Amino acid sequence: MARLETSGYTPVLILGDAEWLSLRAVAMGGRIPKDRIARRLRRSGVLDDQGITPSAAPALHGVAGATRHLDVARFSPARPGQRAEAWIGPERATIVKHEPDGYHVYGLDGCEVPSAFVQLLDVRPRHNIDLGPRILPQSVYSFIDSGDLDALAEEFARIARQLDRGGEPGQLGGPTPLTDGFASGQWTLSLISTSTPRDGGWEVVGSLTTLSVPECLYELIPKSVATALDGGAAPEVVAQVAASDLPEELVLAHMTSLELWMRVSSWFFAA
Repeated sequence: MARLETSGYTPVLILGDAEWLSLRAVAMGGRIPKDRIARRLRRSGVLDDQGITPSAAPALHGVAGATRHLDVARFSPARPGQRAEAWIGPERATIVKHEPDGYHVYGLDGCEVPSAFVQLLDVRPRHNIDLGPRILPQSVYSFIDSGDLDALAEEFARIARQLDRGGEPGQLGGPTPLTDGFASGQWTLSLISTSTPRDGGWEVVGSLTTLSVPECLYELIPKSVATALDGGAAPEVVAQVAASDLPEELVLAHMTSLELWMRVSSWFFAA
């Protein structure tokens, strides 16, 4: 499957899952493999007896010296899921886009990383009309956690039917921008996390889940975490609460696109 595209301004590697894992290990200083996967990488011009070829190397410069890993996924009923990762070093970054035909791997200068991710964050101007609801049931947490987006879409539509009972817009029993978005399928879910090296592996040091409709943007926060934050709990206590994987209700905390950008902007650069 492995392919090396060199027709653009920067080389792009198109790899399967096993090919990417094998090549990443080499880029991080590992031994040059001699298995079936390595043979495919050699035939495509990505590997040779010395390691990564000069033609493919610019796509992988960010991996060896990476001090931050960024993972962003975006889902909506209107289009297939989108996901991109970045291995970010002091000067260069390696971007990995998950596409239908495999992982598209290419390199960028560090200053260019934000432009590769901004569309996945759903950052855009909004009227910021927040009329609720403010709590989502445990089922939403479970469907997000399992990645069952069809079930999530059905659950959002059910919530809209339950809350919209023919009342006036914005009033009890009437539609809101959020429930309208649920009913019409005009919602977007974004999952963002960042990790830094620790003890030979990677430790998640920040994460954010957002839900948006055309009129408003929210952070989704487990209710126990929201309660701890509201109570002024110490950061280590909040982290301990957040580590629980038990399904629970989710609090919809309204935020603006600017607030979202300020929260995550430092994640686009080396730690």
